[in-house]
Amino acid sequence: MLEAAFYDSWSPGPTSCRGQASPMDASIMKKKLLVLGNLLQDFISDTTANLEDRIWIWQRYGTAYHAMYTLFEVTFAGNWPTNARPVLQRVSQTFVIFFVLYISIIVFALIRVITAIFLKDTLDAAQADAENLVVDRLRKKAEYVNKLQAAFNAIDNSGNGMISEEQLTTIFSNPKVEAYFQTLDVDVTEGHALFHMIDNGDGQVTLDEFIDGILRCRGPARALDQVAMRADLKSLDSKLSQLVEKVTGTKVPRKSTVNIAHNFRSMEVASTAHQHVF
Repeated sequence: MLEAAFYDSWSPGPTSCRGQASPMDASIMKKKLLVLGNLLQDFISDTTANLEDRIWIWQRYGTAYHAMYTLFEVTFAGNWPTNARPVLQRVSQTFVIFFVLYISIIVFALIRVITAIFLKDTLDAAQADAENLVVDRLRKKAEYVNKLQAAFNAIDNSGNGMISEEQLTTIFSNPKVEAYFQTLDVDVTEGHALFHMIDNGDGQVTLDEFIDGILRCRGPARALDQVAMRADLKSLDSKLSQLVEKVTGTKVPRKSTVNIAHNFRSMEVASTAHQHVF
């Protein structure tokens, strides 16, 4: 009964590999499928072969559907030894030619090429996204600078391209102006402090100084404190330079005064340590 059921389900028809020969030559996989299925039909129909082996071969290669699903597993699941070795052991060792060619051409070559193409497309898309991000940031920065330039022109009521401390503090005391600069992520509650942060020491702020200073002050209060500390250090460095010039009678570069201040601090620390030792 088992043999009769086996032959009934395998009998050539619309679902067998032979019956599906004409539509299966559309691609390499289908052609390989057709060749393998037809080669195994003689073993499946051989009544002298072991029945369990014939059933195993038929369940995996006996029909177009079975063979297609088996080759799909071989191609994409990576379990080709479990589907290839039984054929070599139960049918014939000559099928090693088919599997070697199929694994080499389809699995290791064609699939790798397709994967590389998809990977290249993904990397290109990521690079395009990065470039678009840079362009978007530059565009936003340009828009931000244009807003600052418009704000500077509104504050500079004299039209001489310079803003004094009085002009800046007066305009920043306006709640609407304060709210507008908050939308620009700038805290202007302390107009005097902000002016000294962006001023280079001449008591007037130009457009470039205004834009550069606001860009540095942009952000949370911590960033503003850092800018204020930098401005204080800059002022201290200038005063130290003047003091050194008066004492030595020679003009000292600003970087040198910073080194001198560092040396003074080092000498003070060393002196304190020496006193603690003795």
